[in-house]
Amino acid sequence: MEPPIVVEETAALKRIFGNTGFLVAGRATNAVCSFLYMAWSVRALGLSQFGVLMLVTTFGSAISSATHLPSWQPLLHYGTDPFVKGDLPRFGRLLSFCMRADLLSGATGALVGMLGVGLFGTSMGWPQTDQVGAMVYMLTICVMNTGWSTGVFRLCNAFWLSSVCDLSGVVVRMVGTGLGLWLHMGLYYFMLVWSMTQLALFITNSAMGWWLLRSGGKVGRFQFFQQLEAGDAVGIWRFTLSTSGNHVLGTIFNQFGTLLVGGLLGPADAAVYRVSRQIGDGIAKPAQLMMPALYPEFIRLREKRDWYGLKHVTLRLFMLIGGFSLLLMLFAMVAGNTLLTWMLRVHWPGGNLMIMLMLGNAIMGLGIVPLEPLLTVVGQVSRVLLARIVVTIAYLPLVYFMAWRWHLEGAASASVLASLLMLLICMKPVMTWFGKVAPGRRPHGVAE
Repeated sequence: MEPPIVVEETAALKRIFGNTGFLVAGRATNAVCSFLYMAWSVRALGLSQFGVLMLVTTFGSAISSATHLPSWQPLLHYGTDPFVKGDLPRFGRLLSFCMRADLLSGATGALVGMLGVGLFGTSMGWPQTDQVGAMVYMLTICVMNTGWSTGVFRLCNAFWLSSVCDLSGVVVRMVGTGLGLWLHMGLYYFMLVWSMTQLALFITNSAMGWWLLRSGGKVGRFQFFQQLEAGDAVGIWRFTLSTSGNHVLGTIFNQFGTLLVGGLLGPADAAVYRVSRQIGDGIAKPAQLMMPALYPEFIRLREKRDWYGLKHVTLRLFMLIGGFSLLLMLFAMVAGNTLLTWMLRVHWPGGNLMIMLMLGNAIMGLGIVPLEPLLTVVGQVSRVLLARIVVTIAYLPLVYFMAWRWHLEGAASASVLASLLMLLICMKPVMTWFGKVAPGRRPHGVAE
């Protein structure tokens, strides 16, 4: 008979992989469909106009990520205890705080996005005639934030609902781009399709999150503007701003590289860079989707003060990610260039190298998958923020210089180097922390 400790660790891993499976199913559907709607968009618009579409929508996503408060993290961090214990008044106050954070950050992002288009649209390579549509598209940022509902899905262990909600966005974008290709629509129409996709995601996520709470009896008398009381969530603003700062810097790394390439090399090269990155991230996405599933399990182990359990789960995940990465590289060597050519509808010289570099960047990011939630859960989110600051300071001038010197291959190589630096910086405090709280193997019979 297995010891209870081993059973608990095994159960945690099973829940992690089970919940990741739901997310992978949804994202896999999205990824397969994205190959279709991206190809349809290129055929309808041409590579140059498609590049403008990608720059505008990437800029909107970047501003949304840079201004939104990731409310699902404080909801999990502070709301798990009252949620499990049935303290509905306290949980309701935390929930309303997270809803207001989503609303406020969405409105702020829309204003920042419109201002950014007006000030920097020309320098980012967008023709003057397209900047009006880009400015209107920035209103979409108001409905890009679904943090509170995401937190509810994860608190209720209902990860499958995220996949259901993602499907609504896929359907809208598939139908919209298909009609656009058939009817020979232009750039503004495709911007509208991208906007309607975000609106569909916002509506379905919010509706499903509220339904889940009401059907489970997890909300009592709810007031949107009710304020947190003393002792509800000590340090919640510091925690929220730290995690938000981490996401902002991650956005700069993931999104603004595309914008720099567009401004330096032009929309066509930016389209190749963006699609190559999407293919690399798409291939690695199944493992990346593990991160949301880790937070609830790491919090459960933290509440039990099972540090050896945390260590065991983290090491197991690292080994699995390492093996998965080898399979990804083999797949990219065989099929990467074919995917790029199929999506762009043109053969791009050096496409296979671009895919391999972008996949290498994604694989470096896979190493962060267990490290970032671990450091956040144990109260060392500032370490992740510090790592992001260092990497961002190094990355922006590096990608600009390498793109100027070696074009697309240089920009992709800069991303790989920056991701490797991020991995090494995050790994150090994790090893130090485990050396203090869980040195060596778990002593026989020790549960905490």
